[in-house]
Amino acid sequence: MISSLAWVPPGAASASPKYADVPEEELERLAHRARDVARRRDSRRRDSDASDASEDEDGMTDDDSDASSGDASDESDWEEVEADAEEDLDEMAADEEDAKETTTKAVAKAKAVAKAAKGMVDDLAELNMDAYDDEEEDERAAAGRLFGSGRMTHYDGNEDDPYMTIKDSDDDEDEMPDDMTMAETDLVILAARTDEDVSHLEVWVYEEAGVTGNAETNLYVHHDVLLPAFPLSVAWMNCAPKSGTNEVNCAAIGTMYPGIEIWDLDCVDAVEPVTTLGGYSDEAIKAASKKGKKGGKKESKALKGGSHEDAVMGLSWNREFRNVLASASADTTVKIWDIATETASQTLNHHKGKVQACEWNPAEPTVLLTGSYDKTAQVVDVRAPDNASLTWKVGADVESAIWHVGSPTQFLVSNEDGLVMCFDTRMGSKSDCVFKLQAHDKATTGLSMASGAPNLLTTCSTDKSIKLWDLNDGKPSLLCQHSPQVGAIFACGFSPSVPYLIAAAGSKGTVAVWDILSEAAVKQTHGKTLEQYYRVSK
Repeated sequence: MISSLAWVPPGAASASPKYADVPEEELERLAHRARDVARRRDSRRRDSDASDASEDEDGMTDDDSDASSGDASDESDWEEVEADAEEDLDEMAADEEDAKETTTKAVAKAKAVAKAAKGMVDDLAELNMDAYDDEEEDERAAAGRLFGSGRMTHYDGNEDDPYMTIKDSDDDEDEMPDDMTMAETDLVILAARTDEDVSHLEVWVYEEAGVTGNAETNLYVHHDVLLPAFPLSVAWMNCAPKSGTNEVNCAAIGTMYPGIEIWDLDCVDAVEPVTTLGGYSDEAIKAASKKGKKGGKKESKALKGGSHEDAVMGLSWNREFRNVLASASADTTVKIWDIATETASQTLNHHKGKVQACEWNPAEPTVLLTGSYDKTAQVVDVRAPDNASLTWKVGADVESAIWHVGSPTQFLVSNEDGLVMCFDTRMGSKSDCVFKLQAHDKATTGLSMASGAPNLLTTCSTDKSIKLWDLNDGKPSLLCQHSPQVGAIFACGFSPSVPYLIAAAGSKGTVAVWDILSEAAVKQTHGKTLEQYYRVSK
């Protein structure tokens, strides 16, 4: 299943991703293992040489046995082996009478070996292996005459063959593109996926039809990274840890573990994250590894200072203050992280239940929206976290919470009952909602609004459908709906640069992209607005 997804802004991904270096510790471990293998091989070789120096029970030396078993390469060698056997016969015939029977058997055995070996040489000579290639050529020619009705034409190269459209010169000049190369027109989607007991962060590439020269769209996994636990949230960010200023292509991942891993998306085959915010201390991880505890819950005292104490359910990166990341946790807290120092600068305790969602206000980047299992949505200004936050009751556990793109003082919340509610912060805490919408019969698991068309809202649900709503004048109306065949849907989102594309993912573990311009109702009401982003025409 895919539990969370996020779009990567266009141009953020490197055209030529780098490959991860093998850690020095791993190289040393491999070198040590190679030395051990070499020592064992040398020891076995010395033991074998010592054994070969002794004679066998039949009176034949191991050297003779090796020769009789196939080391000789021509007939003269086998004749020499047979002559040695005759000499053994003459010597053993002079022994005492009681050894005659044993001697006769040994000689017969030696003769049989020599005779079999000589017969093998004769058989090889009859096969005439030196002329094998010539015979194979004759057979191919015969087959050509049989299946080609006696006509077979051979060309030395593609240049001479009139039926070949790709000439040799084209092969030399045109290099095959690298499978890992990303085009400027590629759109990238991050998906947090789990199959049974294995979890990954997958980097999907979407190639739009008509944009890259392809007649059809193409959606595939470019690469992925292995995660330590079931992923719950993912957020793209371009702030480098320990720097706070360098622009990078990174992803923050929240899992069932209390740590937040930050991965470099431009690094393929990476085995460890760039850093981890909070989580278990290195000493606790090493101790658990020695005891063989791979999945057990560790003591809270083993956590790093300032860490969450339970699963990280929501993440939001601040695009204005690029070194700031907000995290929502099942430990009922919200933390504000300084990515440059890799520490939690603030811990907010305004919720009484698990915190499922958080998002920074795009117009007021110090204002944070949060939603919880205590059936409330709250808004807090982190510049004055001790002041009381604004609170609204939403009737059920919060599934998703986002800011209204067209009206930054308003926000939308969805709950497990399928409801979507819109509130206006200017009306104050506990005020009535601007509108209430029964979007789905089952839990409305995701919300997203298009930056290019501020009044378009998409919702997704465990009922396996995505719906598109028009919010003009605060009166939502259904434009269209879509069933992308990804199972129960847990996440959806508009592309930030191409607002007519919506990505969705769910229980079947795959990603689907919906082009809403293919819907007549959308084209009629929002066609002119969305077509200015149409990349095919450009």
